[in-house]
Amino acid sequence: MLVACGGETAAPTPAPTPTPAPIAPPATTVAAPVVDAPATDVSDAVVAEQEAEDLPPPIAVDPPVLDFGVISPSDIAEGVVKLRNTGTKELEVLSVQPSCKCTTINDISGQKIPVGGFVEIQAKMKPTSGAGDKKAEIKVLIDGFSRIVSIQLKSEVSMPVRVKPYYLNIVTGQPQMGRTVVESIDGRPFKICAIGGYAPHYIGFDPTKDEPANHYVIDWSIDRDFPGGKFPRYWIIETDHPDCPLVEIFVRHETTMPKINMALSDYRHTFGQLEAGKSVEFQVTCTKLDEGESILAASAGSTDLKVELVSQVREGTDTIVTLRASSTSSARGLTYVNATIYSAKRQQDFELWGQVIDPGFTGCFPCKERAEITPSATQPKPIRGLPTIAPPVQPSSAPGGTPTLSPNAPVGVK
Repeated sequence: MLVACGGETAAPTPAPTPTPAPIAPPATTVAAPVVDAPATDVSDAVVAEQEAEDLPPPIAVDPPVLDFGVISPSDIAEGVVKLRNTGTKELEVLSVQPSCKCTTINDISGQKIPVGGFVEIQAKMKPTSGAGDKKAEIKVLIDGFSRIVSIQLKSEVSMPVRVKPYYLNIVTGQPQMGRTVVESIDGRPFKICAIGGYAPHYIGFDPTKDEPANHYVIDWSIDRDFPGGKFPRYWIIETDHPDCPLVEIFVRHETTMPKINMALSDYRHTFGQLEAGKSVEFQVTCTKLDEGESILAASAGSTDLKVELVSQVREGTDTIVTLRASSTSSARGLTYVNATIYSAKRQQDFELWGQVIDPGFTGCFPCKERAEITPSATQPKPIRGLPTIAPPVQPSSAPGGTPTLSPNAPVGVK
């Protein structure tokens, strides 16, 4: 109780009655959309880097194709390729790899290429002994890029006398006649003495009237030039060119493909011209002999030619076998035989040919009449004019057998 001035007691003032607030109708609650927290994305720099990896490296290859031109089977072609950095950053070479053993290069792995600068690859290409177009590739990997830089190499392997095309494709379904060009690379006139022992059939040239030329077109026919359907693996051309007395044409037929028991780098060899009573050495390369396996002996399927083992040396996975061919009879002219090398496990045949001549011989041997050519598969003695060949190997799909040929398939092993 409050006491007012003057001692009187004041009556209490009643508190005002509060006015109740209006009750609003219940509102419908709408949930706010749930927004996920931003995910941690790959940064723009990483994306750009990944996109760059899918692009070819900024490298210009000079020259774009290393073309060695025409080389002989005994030559080693050499050339230089420049890899120029056309980008905006320094590049590093991670690895360099040739596609085959025939190509060797200097190792530039780890070298850096400045912007606008270049590095050089020195390439050497060793041809095979068989004629024809040869190709190889050098693959270069640049740091930061998944795509490789491809350097193409090519050459044409040819003897001083060149044959175009260098093979007869007479598998089933292909033409049984055609034409072939025979020409000297140096432009020197020469004579074609014989083809397979027979006189050639010229197109537009008469050897009885015309002077020797440096370019000939000849025609061939299966029925005329290969009587009885017997095909040598190589059709040998004899010439009087001083640098090329013999040049071969590969006969691609189902019966001429080799049966491979032992991998060789080449299944054809020539001893060139050999004076009667003398010998000459040549090499055969075995590419996949087993560990500890070696060549024990060699032979020739002829009494007119002796083939014997001289030596062998292992170079990595290859075994280089040196053989000796010796003339053992009075026969002169073309000698073509099946030779064989032997290991303790297996043996491998290969073709071998050459000319046996008297000292100082030049020119041509007389051609044989076609009626005189009667090859016998049971008598391997070489006949002047027609190569003597072993009985044809039947095509087989079994491992190690001779594959069946497709008419338009690549030429393949020779």
